[in-house]
Amino acid sequence: MTYSKTSSKIFRQEYFCLVFLFFLAVMASTQQAVAQKIHLIIAADTNASGGVGAITKIDHWNVKQLFESNIPCSQLNIVTIPAEEMRESDIFKTVDSLDISNEDTLVFYYSGHGAFDRQNQQQFLQLSLGNVYRSELLKHIVQKSPRLSILLTDCCNVQVDSVARERQSEITVFPQEISPLFKSLFIYCKGVVDITSSKLGEYSFCDNKKVGNRGSCFTYPLVDLMKVNKDNAQMDWNQLITELSTKVDEAFKELYPNGHTPSGQMSQTIVAADYPGKNLPSPPAVTDSSDEKKSYRFGVRAAQHQGGGMRMLEIISDSPAERSGLEVGDVILEINGKTINTEQDYSDAVDASGKKMQVKLINIRDGKTMTPTIELGW
Repeated sequence: MTYSKTSSKIFRQEYFCLVFLFFLAVMASTQQAVAQKIHLIIAADTNASGGVGAITKIDHWNVKQLFESNIPCSQLNIVTIPAEEMRESDIFKTVDSLDISNEDTLVFYYSGHGAFDRQNQQQFLQLSLGNVYRSELLKHIVQKSPRLSILLTDCCNVQVDSVARERQSEITVFPQEISPLFKSLFIYCKGVVDITSSKLGEYSFCDNKKVGNRGSCFTYPLVDLMKVNKDNAQMDWNQLITELSTKVDEAFKELYPNGHTPSGQMSQTIVAADYPGKNLPSPPAVTDSSDEKKSYRFGVRAAQHQGGGMRMLEIISDSPAERSGLEVGDVILEINGKTINTEQDYSDAVDASGKKMQVKLINIRDGKTMTPTIELGW
């Protein structure tokens, strides 16, 4: 009897242990199953003057359908800003109120009027209920600290002296899994994407029933290009922008083979101010006979942060920065005890550092200050 009771007790202990381990495994798998989300804000100014409002409805529909046909419903959150809320305060409120994690992607798409403020040297969106500078909008987007911040604007960029501060619905069939292209561009990337449809001094044109009323000459080539390449897992932002530049110019020349006579504009040129992989230096070649691989010295692209320091916009995969646990959004305050406030400060400090570099930075997700020592690549 003694043996039987002991065996029974051991069996019960093992049973409860197995149940507990199974519970932990289920919890872990559930946490891993929580996928990154893509948040898309669409601000198509359907009240825009001069017939542009009708075109923005087409742009709105095209962009919405593009995302819905490439991303599962469970991973996609679409927020539409209605025409009656097309003002700066409402737009900022929409961005600021989003509930996102630092592993999510935030995309803001705007279609409507726009111009360039000559006095303040900035492009702005000419909303039907006011105006908003692109730089201010991008700041609100970035401050949400998503994994990837994207601002896409389809609007004119001609200079002015100063600024005073729907189709029939269809049933959408969401895919079971996010498309390879959208994984490549929106899930695997970190940093900031900042693209507008025309360079300084140019109008952003639309297909106003001349060829087929397809929408704006930036948006419909973008949508078409992404539809054609939806299964292309190798396309990155650099390739997309290169091909989109050609497509937008072709769309313009299809409308105006001899140029736009009233303005004298001969092409439409997109501007990609920022995107993952832009202007990254190539790693130096290894000239000795060792097996050491090519590497990046630090592997961070950074820009001035409004509150001081340099904000990390992109961290290169398998670089010293990534291996040290640094994340996009962290703000560098000092390098080796020297205050860093400009790109020149940052570049000089990294270049002057020895093999080990001490960095003082703020993790903007929790506001904590950290001082890691980085083992540089070379």
